[in-house]
Amino acid sequence: MARKPLPTEQRIVLSDVSWQQFEKLLVELGPERQARLTYLRGKLEMMTPIDVHERCSKLIDSLILVLVDEMAVPLTSLMPVTLKQVEIGCATEPDACYYLEERPRRTELDLTQDLPPDLLVEVALTRSQIEKLPIYASMGIPEVWRYVTTAGDDMLKGKLSIYQLQDDDYVEQSRSMAFPFLPAARILEFMEQSDSMSLAAALRLLRAWVQERQ
Repeated sequence: MARKPLPTEQRIVLSDVSWQQFEKLLVELGPERQARLTYLRGKLEMMTPIDVHERCSKLIDSLILVLVDEMAVPLTSLMPVTLKQVEIGCATEPDACYYLEERPRRTELDLTQDLPPDLLVEVALTRSQIEKLPIYASMGIPEVWRYVTTAGDDMLKGKLSIYQLQDDDYVEQSRSMAFPFLPAARILEFMEQSDSMSLAAALRLLRAWVQERQ
């Protein structure tokens, strides 16, 4: 008997949506909505994540919390958050954004006025019909972590790419700029260990690994 396809993210794309209509939709859907919205000059994509997506995002957040705790640096996490660049008509809702400093916690940033976060995290189980990196570049986000995987037994064996903004484009790098001792491979190792061992064991190993590098 054929296996049923695994559930995955659902994406809906609409065209010819004005900025005013987009803003109205944000209000109507409210801050507690599950869907994540991306808007680029009249094109609107609504993505509904599933539990796998949220689990991957929370694991990366756990890793970042351990890093800043061991480094004794402040952190402000924004999740959920809506990032807007009103002047060029684009907006996006990544999984999380981080400032490596104390800042007020907000659910919406206008990056024509607000300082861009130091780090943005994006998880994807399906391909977006709107390329996000040019949007992030226009907003001046210096570093993006993108974790791409699929639903199923190997969901924690995805690909982690680290992009750093150079001039107006992103260049993939092997290690983080926000955490210079951290290679992409170590993030992937943590993701896999959280599944093959347990999250608690993976966090202990990660903490010990960070301490060796301080």
